[in-house]
Amino acid sequence: MAQIRDVSKRAGVSPATVSRAFSDPGKLSKDTLQRVLKAAEELNYKPNSLAQVFRVKRTNSVLVLVPDVANVLFARIVSGIERIAVENNYYLLVSDTKDDPEIERAGLEMVETHRADGVIQLGERRLTDLAPDLEAGRIPFVQAVETVHPMHYPTVQINNFSAAEAMATYLLALGHRKIGVLAGLKDRHVTAERLRGFRSALKSFDVPFNEGLVEYGPYSMAGGAQSALRLLSRNRDLTALFTMSDEIAIGAIRTAQDLGMSLPDDLSVTGFDNIDFGKYCTPPLTTVMQPAERIGEVAMTLMSNLLRGEITGDAQQTLSTELVIRSSARRLT
Repeated sequence: MAQIRDVSKRAGVSPATVSRAFSDPGKLSKDTLQRVLKAAEELNYKPNSLAQVFRVKRTNSVLVLVPDVANVLFARIVSGIERIAVENNYYLLVSDTKDDPEIERAGLEMVETHRADGVIQLGERRLTDLAPDLEAGRIPFVQAVETVHPMHYPTVQINNFSAAEAMATYLLALGHRKIGVLAGLKDRHVTAERLRGFRSALKSFDVPFNEGLVEYGPYSMAGGAQSALRLLSRNRDLTALFTMSDEIAIGAIRTAQDLGMSLPDDLSVTGFDNIDFGKYCTPPLTTVMQPAERIGEVAMTLMSNLLRGEITGDAQQTLSTELVIRSSARRLT
């Protein structure tokens, strides 16, 4: 079977020119294009399926950039994306970026080289952060979960400020005043917004904010366990922990129990996300319901509409949250 190099040799052009003849023939002169096509016909050369994709410039695939594929919240969001993708005849390419901007930039290049039709970003880096010189609208891009305003492309998110404020208000209404915070990574917008909501609730109850009662760490069970150990080792008089994810909360619960604390009698703990594990830990976790699957569904719907030209930039959607009250937080007597 003839290969691309055989065609290039007979036509007297480079292999890249042969590839261009099948991917973007308009960029070749009429004479060069005719020579390549004639050589291909004489050698019975058939371009591969990827070349066919290049010619129509559609792959029917969407790349999803996931900061941590092991994180339960992100897995649920991808599940929602997948459901809508199947309904719209799209394939998903999922990249575990490990929050590495270089891996995310490589994802953008996949769209530029027609190996994917669009990108759904689950991390918080904006398109302009990854490609500041990129022409607006050149890459179909939707951002979900960790969005940072202002945006000039579709986004779907929750209001992290108001959700955190509601959970902190719940703890304060139960009588808690010595509340520690197990935050996520310090340089994240989502962390800053949830901390801002927590501080707003404290202000409403005339409770001063103490930066020394905040511990930062990864959004993971291990991160929560380590942050809790640091915080509780120096503040054994805390009555509650406000945590910024369920995984952090579950790790914190394990640490508190290892330290001999009874929950919620000695320490109340709240989470954020409402992952399934929270229902089954001891005690069952009071948390904020973040509609993960719905976030994924909306993100993929936005992408489908974007690729069909039915929407342009600035299609912003904010989904509602609610408190899920279980038994990990108690009222002080």
